[in-house]
Amino acid sequence: MSFRSQLTELFWHHRIERDAGPFDPSQVKKILVVRNDNIGDVLCTTPAVTALREAFPKAHIAALVCTLTQDAIEGHPDLDALYVYPKAKHKVHGPLRSHLILARLLGRLKKENFDLAVAFRSTFSGSQAWLAYASGARWRLGVRAGGKRAGMGFYYNLPADPPSGDMHEVRRCFHLLKQISVDTEPKSLYLKVPGPALSKMRKLLNDHGINQAGPPVVVNVTRCAYSPQRTWSEQNWKALLQGLSERGLPLVVTHAPADRSWAEGILKGLEPVPPVFWSKSLKEFGAMASLGRLFVTAEGGTMHIGAAVGVPQIVLWGYTSLDNWRPWSDSAMVIESGGDVANIQVDDVIKAVCEKAMACSS
Repeated sequence: MSFRSQLTELFWHHRIERDAGPFDPSQVKKILVVRNDNIGDVLCTTPAVTALREAFPKAHIAALVCTLTQDAIEGHPDLDALYVYPKAKHKVHGPLRSHLILARLLGRLKKENFDLAVAFRSTFSGSQAWLAYASGARWRLGVRAGGKRAGMGFYYNLPADPPSGDMHEVRRCFHLLKQISVDTEPKSLYLKVPGPALSKMRKLLNDHGINQAGPPVVVNVTRCAYSPQRTWSEQNWKALLQGLSERGLPLVVTHAPADRSWAEGILKGLEPVPPVFWSKSLKEFGAMASLGRLFVTAEGGTMHIGAAVGVPQIVLWGYTSLDNWRPWSDSAMVIESGGDVANIQVDDVIKAVCEKAMACSS
């Protein structure tokens, strides 16, 4: 072991070194899944959680995520426990309190005596590798550290080579699992949609008389993390909504809570104004998407929510790699833009929505 690794072992685990020995699946009784990035990333990890359960049917399986993504994985049928911590940058709490909460949580995790921690990212992340290491798990699987981060390599004692660049994120997770001889075909994404959330969304549709005309087309107006090349203009969204309304399609508009004033600008002057739903609850958002005959959105986390609840989709695509991030669904249609979503024409989207909505309702 390097001096750095010995020092870290002494500081955090109060020992100089520990030989985990060769990986032995028969010794794995407790597993920790670590994923500390964004909603879409966590949803793309849910098939791997199922694969772990199939490979280790009697194991206790837990997950560690940040508060931003808690709703994305909470209720997964193959999880026995969920640990959540606030990231300081998300400003749920102040920086000091956020770090104190995380330190206490890591102390709890060490007492759990996990046998295996799996850190699901396709590239080495120092913060995620630290979480896996700090958990005290006997074996720690993650993408190998390299370059300037090679000194952190001891965080994983089951290091894996990075997956190929054209591999989908779901398959990247399974690339890691192959290192421990879990080699199965990925299944669907999973998002638990609670009954109360579904009931609330059905009531909203009934209150607006939507269900009388059949399931709606749910249009998610979004600025896609405010990236210009991934953001359709207000004028385009407005024209899309007006065009679909004129063709007699029942509509519901959704948007992120932070985009409320922006979305109101899009809806101003529309005749008729479609029902609008927004919520801070990812579960409620997923419930609304699941009740649509079709879900229309720009690329980003929302398309993974759509895929997880099984609704057919039309996705406006900017510049993100399709190979890596296209919706993990056979019922999703991607409209490509050549790198800038502004290149997508409203009439082309209206045509695609009408054709797919009719197919979905037949």
